[in-house]
Amino acid sequence: MLRTVALSLPLIGLLLSSSGCSMLLTAAYVLMPEDVPAEFKGLKGKHVAVICKPIVELEFSDAGSARELAGRIGGLISRNIRKTRVIEQHEVARWIDENAWVDYPTVGRSLDADMVVGIDLEEFRLHEGSTLYRGRATVHVRVYDVAEKKVVFEKRFDDLSFPTDGAIPTSDRSEQQFRGMFLEILASRIARTFHPYDSRSSFAEENLLF
Repeated sequence: MLRTVALSLPLIGLLLSSSGCSMLLTAAYVLMPEDVPAEFKGLKGKHVAVICKPIVELEFSDAGSARELAGRIGGLISRNIRKTRVIEQHEVARWIDENAWVDYPTVGRSLDADMVVGIDLEEFRLHEGSTLYRGRATVHVRVYDVAEKKVVFEKRFDDLSFPTDGAIPTSDRSEQQFRGMFLEILASRIARTFHPYDSRSSFAEENLLF
């Protein structure tokens, strides 16, 4: 890593002298692309359960989307936070199917988790009118310390939307394809609360449309 930085310093100097500060910023992105720090760093080194629960109004129509969202978030946490072990989503789903729901810490304790990322899915829809796709979701995220039985981090995501502006004609792709894209966007936006990320990622998200 030190060798890489040392080799890069002359390059930065050249870019600055020849092309100005804008090129220096570009070089800085290359050297350190994850320029936005995690909001909550407490998942590192922990055994984590990610659980997404739809509100009653969505429980029958979008229970599958909730579980898929939890699985995608868990995968991103596992890949981006070192030494963090995420419980497989099928284990979480099996426990919920076989037991009466109590609360997030109780499920976490039953799964031998240190921390639970509990996600209340309050809104989830894919359509804007009958001929357009535009995903919208509202989620309330809480992180629970299982041993302490308390919330250690909390954040609301109100009216997450994709695309941010406009909509996609339903003739352009199937509902299944759009649903997968929207869940991937939601998972990315929620998971990056817990790990550093590139501030330019929001621009890349819109490129999924093309």
